[in-house]
Order: sequence, then C-alpha cells, then structure tokens
Amino acid sequence: MRIVHIASEFSPIAKAGGLGEVLVGLSRQLSLENEVDIIIPKYDFIPTSSLLFLNMEVPDFKCIEHGKSHANTMWSAQVEECRLHLLEARHPAGYFHRPNIYGYPDDTARFIYFCRAALEYLKLKGEPIDVLHLHEWHTALCAPLVKTALKELQIGSVLLTIHNLEYQGRCAPWDLDAIGLKGKDYLKPHLLQDDDPALPNTLNLLKGGIVFADAVNTVSPTYAREIIVPGRGFGLDKTLMKQKKKLSGILNGIDQKLWNPETDPLIKTHYSSNDSLVKIQLAKGQNRADLEKRFNIPANKQPWVGCVTRIVPQKGPELLEEAIHYTLSQGGVFTLLGSSPIPELQRHFEELKEKYINRPELVIECNYDEALAHKIYTSLDFVVIPSHFEPCGLAQLIAMRYGTIPIARATGGLKDTVFDCNDHTVPASKRNGFSFEKATSAGIIEALKRAFELQKNDPATFQSLLRRAIQSDFSWKKPAQQYMKLYQKIAGRESSSNTGGSSLGQVINFREMYKQET
Repeated sequence: MRIVHIASEFSPIAKAGGLGEVLVGLSRQLSLENEVDIIIPKYDFIPTSSLLFLNMEVPDFKCIEHGKSHANTMWSAQVEECRLHLLEARHPAGYFHRPNIYGYPDDTARFIYFCRAALEYLKLKGEPIDVLHLHEWHTALCAPLVKTALKELQIGSVLLTIHNLEYQGRCAPWDLDAIGLKGKDYLKPHLLQDDDPALPNTLNLLKGGIVFADAVNTVSPTYAREIIVPGRGFGLDKTLMKQKKKLSGILNGIDQKLWNPETDPLIKTHYSSNDSLVKIQLAKGQNRADLEKRFNIPANKQPWVGCVTRIVPQKGPELLEEAIHYTLSQGGVFTLLGSSPIPELQRHFEELKEKYINRPELVIECNYDEALAHKIYTSLDFVVIPSHFEPCGLAQLIAMRYGTIPIARATGGLKDTVFDCNDHTVPASKRNGFSFEKATSAGIIEALKRAFELQKNDPATFQSLLRRAIQSDFSWKKPAQQYMKLYQKIAGRESSSNTGGSSLGQVINFREMYKQET
C-alpha cells in the first residue's frame, strides 16, 4: 500500500511537541511492509547533516497565491529510516525560513500555502496514492482541496488524525481565495464555516478536514469519546457528532529507538526491562547522582518527582504547582523541565524558581533541553501528568519505559494507559501507576500521598509496580497494525466490520478488554 503523510513536524529534525515523534514512530513501523512517504516544510533550522541522501527531487514547481506564481523546490532525503520530502517554499514572505515551526501572526497563511504547494507537487508526480494521511489543522485543508479543487489527483482515500482538538486553524474566506479557491463557497455550516455562532464569517480548517476526509481518528480511544460530549469538543462537538460514523481512536505508541534506557546515549548508566529490579534501581540511582551533581541537589533525598511538559493551561499548571509544594513538604525532590508560549505562565514559573532559589531540591528549567529530558525520565521515581485533557500523552509512556511510575489524571489517553495500582476493575498485571479523577488540589495530593506511602512503607509492592510499568508494551507495532486496518477499510480493501480503529460506537474500551483477559 502506498501511504503519503503530510505534516508540519517530523522528529528529530523538526519537533515542537509529540506530533513529530508520532510521525517518525508510525512511519518507520509502516515502512516495514508499505511504501511510505512524508512531506513536511523545509525549515531553515533543519541541519543538513541529519539528512541522508539529500537530493533536489524537483528543482522548480509553482504554487499560486494572491494571483502570483511562487517558486518551490522539493528535496528528498532519508531520516530515521523514513523517506522524507522537504518542501522549500521560495516565497517572498519567507514562510518557512524562520527559527521556529509555529508562533507567527501569519501561521494560517503559511500552512494554507504549504497545503496547496504539497498537493501541487503530488499532482506533478502523478503517482497513485492509496491513502493520504493528514495531521492536525496545519494540513487539514488538503482534504477539501483533494475532494473539490484537485480531483485529478490519484488519491484513493484521505485520513485526518487529530492530535489535539484545541488547535483548529481559523481564517477568513479570502485566505482561501489566496490559493485559487472561492472562500465564500466554503462558508456554509455543512462545510468549513466555524461552528461558533459568534464567528459567522470565519472558516475553520480543521472542520474542513473532518467534513471532507474519508475517516477521522484521534490518538486515543477515550479522547475520541470525550470530544463529542457537548462542551468538550472545543466548539466542534456538533460537527464531530454528525461525523461520528467515521470517527475512531487509535492509541499512540512511542519511538522505542529514541526512548530506550538500554542504549540511550544521553544517560549515564544503561539498563533494560529484562534486568533484575536491583540492577534497574541501581542504574536509576547512578543516573540520579548525575543530576544531583549537575544541580547541587542534596544526596539521598526521596521521593524524586518531576515533569517534562509544555506549560500551557491544558497541562494543569496550577496542579503542577501543587505537586511541587507537596513534594517539597514531604522532603522530596522535584524536577520540572518545560517552557510556556504564554508569557504570563512562563514568568510565573520563573518567579517560582526564584522564590525557591535557596531550596536545591527544587529544579525548574524554563526551557526545553532534549538531553536533560532523557536524564530526568531515567532519574525519577514518579512523573506527574495532571492534564485537564490529554489526547494521548507521551510522557507517561516514556516514563514507564524508563522505570518511572506515572501519577496521572484519568482523562483521554492517560486513562487508556495508566491504570491505578488500587483499581480492581483491571487485572493486577495491568496496574502500572496512580491516577486521580478530579482536577483539583485534593485530587492530585491524594494520589501523591498514596504513591509516597507505598514507596516508603511497602517496598515489595512498589517494586512490583515498577516492574509492571517498565515491562508495559507501548511500541508502534500494535498501533501500526490498527492504522493498516483503518487504511484498508477506507481504501475499500477490507469489510467495514474489520477496522482497526472502529467507529465511535465501537471504539476500543481497553478496560473492558482487560476484564475479558481475566
């Protein structure tokens, strides 16, 4: 099967969040048995040294914007064992000649142009594609383009994956006029008109993807159920409810090549899930000593708690702060690595760092450091993930891979992957962490208290919990199989009763699966 991904990120060369890691892990797994291509913008910051077999594939092809024809170049390369195509937009506004992926006033115009240019490249190539797989609002416009303006493209079916429904890509009709469409033609409730009655003249690019794609999926089954609940779909719950027959949830995996404590070059002492618990804990202790030395943290403190995150309202920053205060009150160490695109939040946590300047057991690094992230995951006893909502979440999966116990709010993908050690509705063999229902101070403190008490008072049970966590399988093998079944269904190669993602009414219920296993 020939699959083409169009996305804004691809780890490690263009990463702003989890999307880039999802693309590389899924694409690498699918490439084992399929012909897989990935198209992303050629950002200025991408190091050419990371691009194997870099080749100018198409020296010059045109894309229209505002009645003018702009030149583009398509490059091909191999990255992380995947076949990558990098679209260099030689646009006078320098759309992708900037130091960051997102965060510019013209982000909508940039990615509208990228969608049109990427499809112009595919039209020029003229090769049949079984599935065009789109990711997030940045590429969602490709769905209506394929189904309306560029029907000559040989594309069998279109899948849109929603990684985070909060971000939707709102724009005006004339933004579509810019690339040769009649924007007002799409300003209709059943097409791209935004569902917010206060925005009657606004188009919603993500909604366009949902409406025109042959299938839509989220990155966890629970999130697929949550987003059709009124008030929880960021204004698109009505559209999603209308389209629910083509909505499914497939749980993300993690890139086990990137996140592997047995081979990770960024940590001091290696270990694997097959090692004895004594060896695992000894290795984690040696990695912890590395951080103690780096940040002058007092030795022999316990527990070690931390978080690697974007500091945004979604992630529950106020609950994160509660976790910091509680951990310090219990004599533990807390390590936070994260930055915020919101100036007020960034400043708040910088001030918190300054407030505790004389408490070396609190480490707050208000930036993102890939190497430090690896060191933190391997050093912690517990990682806290107090999200208000979470489409999937990678932090809990990475943490468990490194033998770190998650303490997570029961929402979205966290609910599908973190099973409380006291939850008797799932088999004991599946219980791998601590969870809490209510996004309140009391909720997170109660979970932290249970975790700390178990570690201190019942080390044997705690070690069993650690063993279950580190042996959890969150590779891309099973998710890739589910994506293949979904591809086959929408490409007409498999009966509708045999889909990997399933329609919303049949979204996989992991807890029921685990009950059945007993």
